[in-house]
Amino acid sequence: MKKIISLLMCGLMIISLLVGCTEQVNPPEEENIEDNNNEENNVSSITISTGESAPEYDETIEADVLVLGGGGAGLTSALTASENGKNVILAEKLGYLGGATLLSGGIVPAAETKQQKEAGIIDNQDLFARDIFRPNSYSVRKDLVYTVTENAKNVVEWLEEQGVKMSLITNNLYYGQSNYRMHIAEGSGNGMTKVLIDNVNKNDKIEVLVNSPAIELAVENEQVIGAFIKKDNKNIILIKAENTVLCTSGFGANKEMLEEYIPEMINAYPYVAPGATGEGIIWGQNLGASVANMKSYQGHGVYSEELQGSADLNILYRGGILVNKNGERFTNEHKGYSELSPDVLAQPDYHVYMVFNQANADATASFADYDKADILTKADNLEELATALNIDQDKFNASINDYLNGIETGQDSLNRTFFPDHFDGPYYAFEITADLRHTQGGLVTDTVGHVLKEDGTLIKGLYAAGGVMEGFSDTAGPGYMSGNGLLQAFVFGRLAGENAATTTRADAKIINLE
Repeated sequence: MKKIISLLMCGLMIISLLVGCTEQVNPPEEENIEDNNNEENNVSSITISTGESAPEYDETIEADVLVLGGGGAGLTSALTASENGKNVILAEKLGYLGGATLLSGGIVPAAETKQQKEAGIIDNQDLFARDIFRPNSYSVRKDLVYTVTENAKNVVEWLEEQGVKMSLITNNLYYGQSNYRMHIAEGSGNGMTKVLIDNVNKNDKIEVLVNSPAIELAVENEQVIGAFIKKDNKNIILIKAENTVLCTSGFGANKEMLEEYIPEMINAYPYVAPGATGEGIIWGQNLGASVANMKSYQGHGVYSEELQGSADLNILYRGGILVNKNGERFTNEHKGYSELSPDVLAQPDYHVYMVFNQANADATASFADYDKADILTKADNLEELATALNIDQDKFNASINDYLNGIETGQDSLNRTFFPDHFDGPYYAFEITADLRHTQGGLVTDTVGHVLKEDGTLIKGLYAAGGVMEGFSDTAGPGYMSGNGLLQAFVFGRLAGENAATTTRADAKIINLE
């Protein structure tokens, strides 16, 4: 009996030990399983714009605001967000900052500025808006136009606060402008951009990553939480931010997108920022964003490949003409420089000749430079010029006779009504083509840069500024007012940067002008 009791007690002790061991071992194992599941859930909940799984990445960095793209819009957004007390990361795909603004003339149109008042010029925002509307026949969004006209003066003042010296141009009334409101930066686009870059680089709240392209947006719960960046073109990192500002420019350097949207410019000289490859627009579309004005663009119809720059457009306005390689005039030369660009590219070989006389040459400040560059064909009379250019004499004569008739009657067969007093020789000619400066279509936004879906709702956490957003120059084609590109960059760079810094994703709401 004692043996039986002993055996029973031993059995109970063994069972007790087994139960004790089970209690000690099982809970930690369950905890680990739960933690592992949570970790897997966190990783799998982050996707890219297409809805596919996030790429493998090496580390995660956090910022208040992430700016993708370091052109004028990106520099402005980053500086503005930092002014509002936020820590910013600015990621640029190229090895340098500046984008299309670096290539620009550095001209910002604005009304009611101190420079206008000092020059005794009376202007207002309604006239300013009217001049933007005219090239597109009042077809673009009015709220975007009124947003830029109301904020342009503030942008000029902000640029001066940054250290950019802005002067009013009063010796030339730009085509399509009803008043002198073009403010040019000292050093043009290069000088303007250098000041902004210096300010970004010395700002303790802004971290700059160059040679660091964004490869995709990071998305969680249908909100943009940052982007995946190939830092230093090597390792992929995830940068998380409360808000992300797309400043990735348009698609002027993306041949496939040009062929799809603006095929008439596919043979243009590519005077575009090399980083304007359109991926920001595509990411937005993947998330359901609406796009608009994708067929609109800014070109320049008198680009000289030999000079590696634009020729003096005023040669045409003073009475010069354009003839193609067949000796035919093909357009009214008294158009805006952007509007001329598709006309030029539609001609044989995509190149034409600018023809002008001695009186015109005498009024052209850059004529000596053209002569020194040895790009001019010279002739005492029109017959000699046609022979030297190897163009059809009869067709050239017909074109000239029609033009001379226009001088006499006030209008020619191409509806030109602006003529010089005469078209007497000697004569000069040089070859030109047209270039593409930047595209003017992109992601639809509200008036502070929130990216909007096709159903009218916003994509939380995502803003757009500059060439990546819907422009206000034209709904299709080359309609453009000088300075619109920088207005788009600076005005919406400021608005997007401010709102990205002061509004959380949860509190974001669509904001439009009343």
